[in-house]
Amino acid sequence: MPQAFLTSPLSSTDTQAAIAIEPTAEPSREKVLLTLTGSAFAIERVIHELYRVGFAEVREWSKPVPTGKVNEVMRVLTRYVIIE
Repeated sequence: MPQAFLTSPLSSTDTQAAIAIEPTAEPSREKVLLTLTGSAFAIERVIHELYRVGFAEVREWSKPVPTGKVNEVMRVLTRYVIIE
């Protein structure tokens, strides 16, 4: 249900305003972190597949972070959902 996901309406220059406004503006928003863990190649394929079906832009995912295991990285996507 992609309709439940919200993008941040504020630009990076409005960060200070967001700190003061966001908690009272939308009390029904909840932060959700989606995490992919695996080889860099496999994660890249999944991210591009999610983009192809309209789930998330490729640039919205974090940069690859090593997990400490051989040939394994992690990438994270932050989304906000409406809780009713």
